[in-house]
Amino acid sequence: MTEQSGQPARPARPAGPGELRGGPEPSAIVPRERAYELLAHLVASAEICVTEPHYYGSFRLLDAAAKLAAMMVGCGLDDPWLAALQEELDRNKVTMMSDRPAFYAYLPQASRQVALRLLQTAGDHGAEAAP
Repeated sequence: MTEQSGQPARPARPAGPGELRGGPEPSAIVPRERAYELLAHLVASAEICVTEPHYYGSFRLLDAAAKLAAMMVGCGLDDPWLAALQEELDRNKVTMMSDRPAFYAYLPQASRQVALRLLQTAGDHGAEAAP
């Protein structure tokens, strides 16, 4: 029985897609036009990568990641880490043109940073779901 209603307590339902047990997960609603812009960028990048030098592909992927992060933040996802990553990606992707060794050194750093964030958020989700 719940204290306020006098009714039997309902068993907790499993979390639905995109929802944590502790409550709804923060999200962003991306307008269709913005999603199609990113889709077009990715598809055009794939096409042009066949004729560009091979290292431009890494640049284009970082550029798309920065665009995705900016889109998510711009569409309402309040995540300071993501905003900082977007700025860092934009700042570091251009080193491909002026300092290729620094650009190559940055790529694994960016991957590690995102992997650590995923582990952190997975840990946060597990902590919220714990009894």
